[in-house]
Amino acid sequence: MRVFFTLGCIFWIAGAALYGQTRVNEKAIASLHNMFGNSASITSTVQRLRSSASDSIALASRSRWLTDTLRVYVCRAHDNIIGYGFVDEVKGKTQQITYLAGIRPDGEVQDIDVLVYRESYGGEIAHESFRNQFRGKTVTDKLQPGRDIKNISGASISVRAITAGIKKILLTFELLKPGLR
Repeated sequence: MRVFFTLGCIFWIAGAALYGQTRVNEKAIASLHNMFGNSASITSTVQRLRSSASDSIALASRSRWLTDTLRVYVCRAHDNIIGYGFVDEVKGKTQQITYLAGIRPDGEVQDIDVLVYRESYGGEIAHESFRNQFRGKTVTDKLQPGRDIKNISGASISVRAITAGIKKILLTFELLKPGLR
């Protein structure tokens, strides 16, 4: 009886995690349609980062990918690539923040969208006024909270985490760009 209870718990947890990932995927696709147009065709590809590349990205951005395998969304209109999407998770004060960055083919940030915010404070990072600061930013921009990215009172850890994450995504995009189709 105890074995069945344990197996049931394991399957329940696995199912909940799969459901959560499905919801994040659905939100990401809907957000990419908002960023790049409802007529955009969106596919995804899996890219693998070598450990040396991952280490150099982490050093430059002060943020590390959770795994070496990344899902990259490719947005097309009339067979032309119009953008890319990267879903990432960064640690806020105590919880993970799941967000999406839309990147144009020229490497500029189209927009960001907070998909899941789990903290009790700091949800202002999902507001338009905060997200707008990243639009048009590229890998050559410094992206420093308190300087070119405004801090939010009560959410400074979330601001730093998202800013480092965006820098990480921009560095990763530059590395992966030649192979993205």
